[in-house]
Amino acid sequence: MDNIKIEPKEAEVFSRWLTILNEAGVKYVVGGAFAVYAYTGIWRDTKDVDIFLQPSDLKKALDALSRMGFETEVRDVHWLAKVHQKPYLMDLIFGTSSSQFPIDQTWFERCQPVELLGVKTYLAAVEELIASKVYMLKRDRFDGADIVHLIRGVQGKIDWPRVLMHLKDNQEIILIYFILFDFVYPSHSDYLPKELIVTLFEQMREGWSRPVKTKAFRGMLLDPFAFAVDCRLWGYENGYNLLPLVNDKGERI
Repeated sequence: MDNIKIEPKEAEVFSRWLTILNEAGVKYVVGGAFAVYAYTGIWRDTKDVDIFLQPSDLKKALDALSRMGFETEVRDVHWLAKVHQKPYLMDLIFGTSSSQFPIDQTWFERCQPVELLGVKTYLAAVEELIASKVYMLKRDRFDGADIVHLIRGVQGKIDWPRVLMHLKDNQEIILIYFILFDFVYPSHSDYLPKELIVTLFEQMREGWSRPVKTKAFRGMLLDPFAFAVDCRLWGYENGYNLLPLVNDKGERI
């Protein structure tokens, strides 16, 4: 990927980290700002690099980076570890913040080979990248702009059934971003999967007539802080029951 505006020291650190992972035989794909840039041409220098890897490979990655003198930590046993060399970071993402799905073998089926900062590596497929962002609807983090930019960047050439596969029982959440895209880019409605949108709306309409639990609630999947009040004051059930994927050493549970 060319024309990335990145400081030489930052590029050196990121290149070193990716090289260490490659030499250790860690299976991963690159996401975050680098992947968004690859698909959209939009660059934002966040001072970090995101990689996605399976929970079973996390310990190998942390050990390899620690042996080379870098500070590592498991920040959240449900989805996130980090590597530090201030002011730079690498996020090792092995699940989603909503804990709806771990990173699994499917993430490597359509990844794209790429050379990044002089290192041969792989880029997360646009479908997996979108799936990783749909639950980012928090009060301090919203990835909607990234998703609509990705749809525009690839001109709607997205395997939407693959995205829905990752979303499982929460497929209707993608409608939020279809509506957002149509609002932002009314001249590009041809990039949207219109038949899928109609189908999802119809499924939602049919769901209105089906009985549901009185206190059915999914707000905690999106923001466990902003929606905690619903459980505390109004008795809604917490659907945000997280199961750890690794222990605090990064070992798969």
